[in-house]
Amino acid sequence: MNSQLLEYRRTNHFLFNQWNRNIDDSILHKVLPYINCSKCEKDVIIVMPSFLKKKGVEKDDETCLILIAKKNLIVTGFWCDHPNYLFKKEKSSDFQIIYK
Repeated sequence: MNSQLLEYRRTNHFLFNQWNRNIDDSILHKVLPYINCSKCEKDVIIVMPSFLKKKGVEKDDETCLILIAKKNLIVTGFWCDHPNYLFKKEKSSDFQIIYK
């Protein structure tokens, strides 16, 4: 699997877990163009279910896609139905919520 996807690189950690966590490249192709990485140490991207549904990603109505990035490097990604805890845990991070 190629570690480059659009203008983003994927860490070995992300590549190793991507298949187990059911985060297909097709989903990333739909989400990555909407991400604006900041100059912060870490970006936490929360992709809301309404955006995923609009893009044709079939998940339940309460599950968000969470991506952790550092500049143009995707560190990890996972599905989460209660992302509020991230705001307390990742205090020094820049948050981006994609909800169109």
